[in-house]
Amino acid sequence: MVIKKQDAFRTNKQGVDIWIYSGKEQCSEAAIVYQETIEGHFEEFYHGKSTFLFYIIEGNGKWFIDKKEFEVETGDVVIVPKNTKFYYTGRLKQICVTAPAWEEEHEHHVRMICK
Repeated sequence: MVIKKQDAFRTNKQGVDIWIYSGKEQCSEAAIVYQETIEGHFEEFYHGKSTFLFYIIEGNGKWFIDKKEFEVETGDVVIVPKNTKFYYTGRLKQICVTAPAWEEEHEHHVRMICK
């Protein structure tokens, strides 16, 4: 399967520009999105079914995973297991793969983070 950039679904969620390349309908085992943010994703949440794997293409910032702080930069990989709370700050371009594919009903809001 090949998915062209122009065929990706573009949206914005809590300050993050997102291009959704695939979802459960295309491949139930995994989904992939491209993300860009200038300041970060200021919603702490967790997913009850999927593990999130992020590859930092460009930029730097801070990730907060279960209340632990991690500095990230270009070339780093962030892995967030299912049922693990997280959010991040910084100017970042990143690829996110969820396995199994992300499903909205399994995402749980924890809180909004003040900038």
